[in-house]
Amino acid sequence: MKSKLFAVALALAACAPAMAACTSTFELGVMGTPSDSLFGNKFGSAQHFNDCYNFTLNGSANVKGGLLNIGPISLGSITLSGGGLSTSLIDSTASTFSFNDLLAGVYQLVISGDVKNGGFLGGGWGVYVGGLHATASSVVAPVPEPKTYALLALGLLAMGWVVRRRNEA
Repeated sequence: MKSKLFAVALALAACAPAMAACTSTFELGVMGTPSDSLFGNKFGSAQHFNDCYNFTLNGSANVKGGLLNIGPISLGSITLSGGGLSTSLIDSTASTFSFNDLLAGVYQLVISGDVKNGGFLGGGWGVYVGGLHATASSVVAPVPEPKTYALLALGLLAMGWVVRRRNEA
């Protein structure tokens, strides 16, 4: 039995998406609605980067942003994780991105890309700048559907029937 559980855990771990390590980490602080935050990074050599920006939303919000790069930078994807998200959200259009109906919580925005050789004076010099804008969201707390309550009641009845049957035997 333990080997089956181990095999299932191993299979789930193998299927989970690998998160790249942050090459640089920055704090953007607490964002209310509405609020704006500017960010960016500069590079002096060719490299791959995963810049992580941590921020906290103090209420439900829609977060939109954009990036502008100068020099030989190829921006990849924007990934948002944390908060109440069950999985990471990915936006492959790095120049503009948006994540809607986010709940209050702590989030991490990861900007991935590559700095190539070339550009200013033939080196890997490059800069990107960006901004986040949070606006109020109309997220409503989820309410269980009636069928959820019906399934709960059916499960409790089944448990009661099993317990009663065991006591009679």
